[in-house]
Amino acid sequence: MTTDVRSATRFANSKWAERKQDFLIVSSFGLWAVLLGFSPVLAINFLMGS
Repeated sequence: MTTDVRSATRFANSKWAERKQDFLIVSSFGLWAVLLGFSPVLAINFLMGS
């Protein structure tokens, strides 16, 4: 029994597209890290009244 494995057309097939996808993934993780790290600082400042 053999299976025919074809590369899916929805996935990136060039180096430029892979780099672009990697950049978007890393930047989205960075954005969430900044938001989650900065929200407690804003909450404390808001609760302290300044």
